[in-house]
Amino acid sequence: MTFQNLQNQALELPIQEKWQLVQTLLNAIQKDTAQAQKPLEKIYPLRGLPITISDDFDEPMQELWEALAE
Repeated sequence: MTFQNLQNQALELPIQEKWQLVQTLLNAIQKDTAQAQKPLEKIYPLRGLPITISDDFDEPMQELWEALAE
């Protein structure tokens, strides 16, 4: 049976049976999705590396202000 045939048969169903089909499909999709989802392993490549802040970190960058003025 092709998808087109299946789709045509579903469209010929009475409204109540269409709703039952929709509910069944949604339940199946939710189940499949829940099974397919694996907990994502979080990767933090910078974790554990020391943080170094330059001594002039908070000093204004005169070159930047000059470039913005142009």
